[in-house]
Amino acid sequence: MEIINTRIAAVLFPLVLVFGLYSGGAAAGSDEVHWDYEGEDGPEHWGELDEAFSTCENGKNQSPIDLVGILEAELPILDFDYPNTGKLIEKNTGHAIQEDVQPGNHVRLKGNAYELKQFHFHSPSEHTVNGQYFPMEVHFVHQNDKGELLVVGLLFEEGERNALVDQLPSFRAERGEDPLIEGVDYNELVTGRQEYFYYNGSLTTPPCSEGVSWIVMQQPIEVSADQIQHYRDLLGFTNNRPIQPINARVVLK
Repeated sequence: MEIINTRIAAVLFPLVLVFGLYSGGAAAGSDEVHWDYEGEDGPEHWGELDEAFSTCENGKNQSPIDLVGILEAELPILDFDYPNTGKLIEKNTGHAIQEDVQPGNHVRLKGNAYELKQFHFHSPSEHTVNGQYFPMEVHFVHQNDKGELLVVGLLFEEGERNALVDQLPSFRAERGEDPLIEGVDYNELVTGRQEYFYYNGSLTTPPCSEGVSWIVMQQPIEVSADQIQHYRDLLGFTNNRPIQPINARVVLK
């Protein structure tokens, strides 16, 4: 039991700093080197494209992973505080559809505050649960005052039409030209959610920096088939990195 507790402590409180902000599937500073999700610039070659991307090939704590073999633990409560959700700036980064948010929104974990910087979408999902992919996954990217990243992932499953998601232009057929979106309370996507998986991982795109705290919510969100298709049609390609080896890590729930 003592060994298990030591492992839990090591997973819950990584001390590695992540330099650069996970941005729309890309980290700041990586835009100078072209990378892609297929072909000679695809995931299997990311580590060869630039020295700064070497962790994509050599890292031992890479994301995404298959959430399997999970260890039960008393995980800390997630405190979402997103008061400034009224306005978004939507943009296509070339790798994902990204929603830039107003400052002042935070999630608190074990007394540490992480500010929400943006959220973006992947289709199909990057993480799997017991080998199962989901149609989509959204990543809420947070950063604390030390530069450490915490990413909250929500899995989407096909079901009823989601009225909140429908407010985002990328999920509906009629899209305006104005990137400014007002009146979207995305706080509703995370409010009341406490059951989650936790592990220590990385950015899922170059430079694949490690030391990222990953929280993936256990309960998927329902969206309709046409909402999923509108997003896929807009982006025009799949943007999920293949599953990475879990190696010596543990996943907690």
